[in-house]
Amino acid sequence: MRRTPQRGGPESRSKPRAKLLWVTDPWETLDHSKDTTLRLIEESLRLGVESHWTDVRSIRATEGGILLDARRVTTVAPGRSSSAFAMDAPIATSPALYTSIIYRTDPPVDLAYLHPLQLLALGIRGTRRTKIVNPAEVLALRGEKIEAMSLGTLCPRGVASSRPEDLESFGRRMSRAVLKPLHEAQSKGVELLDWTTRARAQQARARLEALSHGFTQPVLLQEYREEILDGETRAWFLDGKLLAAVRKHPRSGEFRIDMDRGGTLGPAKLTTLEKLALPRIGKHLRSLGIRLAAVDLIGGLVTDFNHTSPGLLTPMEKIVGRNLAEPIIRALAR
Repeated sequence: MRRTPQRGGPESRSKPRAKLLWVTDPWETLDHSKDTTLRLIEESLRLGVESHWTDVRSIRATEGGILLDARRVTTVAPGRSSSAFAMDAPIATSPALYTSIIYRTDPPVDLAYLHPLQLLALGIRGTRRTKIVNPAEVLALRGEKIEAMSLGTLCPRGVASSRPEDLESFGRRMSRAVLKPLHEAQSKGVELLDWTTRARAQQARARLEALSHGFTQPVLLQEYREEILDGETRAWFLDGKLLAAVRKHPRSGEFRIDMDRGGTLGPAKLTTLEKLALPRIGKHLRSLGIRLAAVDLIGGLVTDFNHTSPGLLTPMEKIVGRNLAEPIIRALAR
């Protein structure tokens, strides 16, 4: 005999519906049609998942607690132009009212990035219902340029230091090495330094001194991999599982890959080394609770993690011929 559940009893309760909050840079600064966050918001509406958007600048601490100005997204017209998004009027609300807060302001990871994140973390303290994606402690403490060092043999040789003797010793051993600031993204500040002649070594020291602010802030020197001239693999991960991979190619004559300055994307055929590396990378991401990440590999080695604001989802969908946003939204809504 089938038992009819009593009103208000345990069997009549349903799990709370997902309520997503997307935090981005100011609206006018976004590349709306290509922006990964806005593509995900569009997909959330298609799947019936409630989504709200806020400008990172609206996050604040007041006498009433931590507040932000959230706008519920109601419709997204095809093309995702700036005017394609219809939203309700902004409402001052608590971050603790959302199931997931997807913090996707772009690097650099400076004080303008960290302070709003700290306020959000304070605003959800004590609640189990609200999660920041990716975890706030990861966004604040796990540097994207140096996280690969946690992977041992999957990381290219390198040194992160503010001491000139460390940096120059490594540079002389390598003859050439790639200089990377630790807080930047999209190849900003990346340079190829050369120690093959006295004059070039002097130039390298000058660049090291400048980028380390007088040898007071650590920078990364990483071995130069010739394979970069044939491109690098961008692997997108969702909850530690490979979602899709594409190949990023530099502009002719360049070793940096800047997608805004001549870099291109194409299909990826994973190498044996990459296939061996991906499960280890996924396991590492899961151990840190990183739900969304893009990882760049050169010659089967991890050169960069992208867990602050992994992008390129829109062009990747076109290349692989699949809806990549749908599994992401379904995972966030669970």
